[in-house]
This record gives sequence, structure tokens and C-alpha cells, in this order.
Amino acid sequence: MSDVMLYAAIAAPLALAVLTLLPAARALVLRLAVIAPLPALALALLAPPSNLSESWLIMGTVIGLNSVSKIFLAFTAILWAAAAATARRWMRGDVHATGFITCFLLAMTGNIGLILAQDAFSFYALFALMSFASFGLVVHARSDKAYRAGRLYIAFVVAGELALFAGLLLATREAGSSLLADLRMAELSGLSVSLLIGGFAVKLGIMPLHFWLPPAHGAAPVPASAVLSGAMIKAGLFGMIATLPLGLHAYPDHATLMLAAGLVTIFAATLIGVREDSPKAVLGFSSVSQMGIVALALGAGLMAPTAWPALLPVAVFLAAHHALAKGALFLGAGMFGAISALRARLIVMLALALPAAALAGLVATSGALGKEALKTALEAGSAAWLPWLTIALSLSGIATTLLMARFGYTLWKQAPPAPESVRAQPDGLVVPVLGLVALSALLPMAWSLIAREARFAVFADKPADPLPIIAGMVIALAAVIRAYALEVGTSAFIGQIAAPFVTLHGRIDAAGRRRARDLRRVSRRIPVMLSQRAESLRLGQTAIAALVLAVIAVGMFELRAEEAAGVAPVIETPLPEE
Repeated sequence: MSDVMLYAAIAAPLALAVLTLLPAARALVLRLAVIAPLPALALALLAPPSNLSESWLIMGTVIGLNSVSKIFLAFTAILWAAAAATARRWMRGDVHATGFITCFLLAMTGNIGLILAQDAFSFYALFALMSFASFGLVVHARSDKAYRAGRLYIAFVVAGELALFAGLLLATREAGSSLLADLRMAELSGLSVSLLIGGFAVKLGIMPLHFWLPPAHGAAPVPASAVLSGAMIKAGLFGMIATLPLGLHAYPDHATLMLAAGLVTIFAATLIGVREDSPKAVLGFSSVSQMGIVALALGAGLMAPTAWPALLPVAVFLAAHHALAKGALFLGAGMFGAISALRARLIVMLALALPAAALAGLVATSGALGKEALKTALEAGSAAWLPWLTIALSLSGIATTLLMARFGYTLWKQAPPAPESVRAQPDGLVVPVLGLVALSALLPMAWSLIAREARFAVFADKPADPLPIIAGMVIALAAVIRAYALEVGTSAFIGQIAAPFVTLHGRIDAAGRRRARDLRRVSRRIPVMLSQRAESLRLGQTAIAALVLAVIAVGMFELRAEEAAGVAPVIETPLPEE
């Protein structure tokens, strides 16, 4: 059963690509492309590790599955399925749809096949098939921009394939075998390691071999950009894991170069990416920056073989995390460009905030778990490099936050144009976009199901530090404010800043004037009230005086009456003093 599934994983997309030669079958192939990666997904989830040898094919082809390739195959198949579901809508009515879907299926065949390849020759053939077929995806628009990006892409592809071919030939000679497992166990020369790293670094997009990647993402249609960034560049990481003797032999010179390139890549890509005006180009530079983090893990493994058992699961986890999150962002950008209703756009932006936060390393996301686990794994490596790598990983949160903020801004201002067929029925993109968003958010919880072996468990000794994310948001907000100030002018910006305070001062002044008017009104009423009170008081005093006079008058009347009756008043005379 496993043998049949191995065959089907490679044969399904290849057979559909061949069917495009029949004009009557082309429309059907476009609809059926979504099922092409499903045999590979079933193989990754259900089949046990196994090998299948075909001595008659090429120079003795061996395909199979191991613990690392199962994980790579799982997220690669998921991403290709989501991109195919989007392409089904995106290419409807496109005059170049046949060419796109043919190149799309051939690149899928190469991508899935190289993960299953267990010998150097079939690995190289499938790697080259993926790389050269992707040229058709980059130049699909047939515009000047697409052709410029295609020429740059194919130049780097040819250089990388030559280096990879020479490195594999030299490595097989030194190992005495063409099996990739034997290459991983051999003590390869510095030259063969250099050629292999150079060939795979082109695909990985590490600086200074990154120049092809952002233009290719910007020129390719949205479904192609998703797999170029999410799946195909991971072939560079998978190739290094599959061919280099990591964990067995140290290559300090190569490690130093890889670590230095990774450190530069993380931050230089950010400085360039935040100046881009296209959201897809910003995501391209974000991919370059994220691959710089992967380069740190590879460089640490080349420097200290004893650290590789701890670094390997983290590198694989980071690859899955980036594939799902970046695929969701690319497809989500296309969906955003296909809708015009404000409420729907806000919902899409909120959904895309989840994978963006995961890439930035927000607490409790896959990005935070991966970075903290990488810091822990690096402690088993070089003590001299550890402080620098730890600082770089912490600051990478600021870099990615700035890129994600720039992506959101450029997406809102200038979303990727969508074909008329997609704008008419954007609902067809809901399932692939929200599916990848959900998988990206649930990856930390689902990882135990994907990576069932205990040695691929990813743990972090401490929770992620939110300060880099907060700092990145503050810097992004400051950049937005500065850009707005330059756009409207300094005087107008200062006036807008001061406007709330002027309004508040006016309200306070108006309230003071109202209070003063009330006080004046009260002050005018007080004398009147006092006067009225005084009058009432004077009336009371007059009554008392009248009563006193009445009493006196009564007394005088009684006195006069006694005199008239002959009663003299008794007057006491004081006795003389002795």
C-alpha cells in the first residue's frame, strides 16, 4: 500500500500536467488541480516511513519517506492544495490559463518529488523541474515587469542549479554512494559543502542571493506567489538537511559565513521591505527576513554538531510555521483585492492579523514558540555566538512587526488586482484562505499530531517576550505619523495636532463665560432680594413700635383717670440723714 501511495504522490500532478496537452481536457485539469496534492498529503499523514527502489529509472531511483520528509510533505501538500483551489478561480477566463496550470502542476511534481527522493540524481532532477517550471509562473502576466522578474529569476536558478549539480557530483564521489543517507553520513570536503550550500541558499533566498525572490513574488499571480514563498523556498532548507552531514562534522568557516549571512538577512531585508509600495513585495522581503532566522539554525548546526539534534526539530517547525502563515497572507491579499465592501475588507484584515501576528512572534503563537525554542536550542551550540544570536532573535520581532505593519498599510492602499472572475465571486477564496489562517493559528496545538516522534517535539523554557512586538508597533505608528506629516505638510499637521487642544480650550472658555454670566445675573438679583427682605424687616419693626406706643397710651389714660377721681399718687420722701 505504501508503494502505491509513493507512486501516486508524484504521478497525480504529473499526469494532470500531461493531460493539458489535450485541448478538450484543459478545463477539466484546471478544476481537478486541487486534488493533485491530496495523495501526497495522505502519504504524509497515513503511511509509515519506507523506501522504494527503481533501478531501471534514471540511474537507479530511490524514493521514500522518513521522519523529516513526512513533515515537509504534509505542509507542502496543504499549501499546494490551497493554492490550487485559489488558482481554479483565479485563472478562470485567463487566456494564459493553460500555460499557468501546466507550469503549476510541473512545479508541484518537482516540489513533492524532491521531498520523496532518496538519491542524489532523482533529487536533482526533481529540484530542477520545480525551479525551471516556476519560471512560467513568474512570467505569466507577459508584462515588462514580469519579464524583468523572470530574467532575474532564471539567472539565479541557472547559477544555483550549476552549483547544486557540481556539489552533488562531488559529494557522491566523496561518499562513494548516490544515496542521500550516505551523503549525510560522509565527511564531505569543504568545496562540496560550499557548492551545496550555495545552490540551496539561492532557493532559500539568503542575502546576497535573494535578489530574485521579491520581484518574482510581485510579478507572479497570487496562487503562484503563495507556493513560491510558502513551499518552494523551503526546498532549500530541506536540501541542506537532506544532503549535509549536519550533526556529525563541524564546518566552522561555513558556519561563520552562514551565521553572518543570517544576521544580515534578518535586518537588511526589513530595511528594504518597509520602503516597498506593493504588499506582495513586502511579503517577499518578509520571507527573506524569516529565512535569515532559519539560516541561524543551520549555521549553529554547522558550527556545533552536538547542537543539531536540538536544532533540527526547531528548524522543521519554523519551516511549517512560515509556510502556513505566509501562504495565508499571500492568498488573503488576493482575496482582499477581490472584494470592495468595507465590512468584508475589515473582516479579511482581521483574519490576516492572525498569521501576521504569528510571523511577528506574538505571545502564544507558533512564531513565539519557534523563536523561544530556537533560543533554547542555540544554548547547546557556540558560546561565542550565543549572545549575538539571542539578541538577533529578540530584535527580529521588531523587524517582522514593522514588515507586517507595512504589509497591512500597503494592502489597504493598493491591494493586488484580481481578475474579473474572482471579483464577481470572491466566495470561492474563503475556504483556502481561512483554512490556512486556522492551520497557522492552531499549529502549536496540532504539532504533536503532525510530528509524532518525540525527538521532533518543540518546547520553550519560557514564554515569549512581548516587548519586541510592542516596540515594533510603536516604531510602526511613529513611521505612519511621520509619513502623514510629510504628506499634509508640517504646518497643517501641527494644526491638526493642536486642533483638539484648541477645541478643548474653546469649550473651557465658553464654560467660563457662561459661569461669569450666571454670576452677573446672580449678583444683580441679590440686591433686589436684600431690598425685599429689608422691607419685610422694617414692617415688623413698625408693628413693634406701634404696640409700645399703644401700651404707653393705655398707661397714660389710666393715670389721668385716677387723678380725676381724687386719688393722689403716693410720693415717698426720703428720711433726712442723721
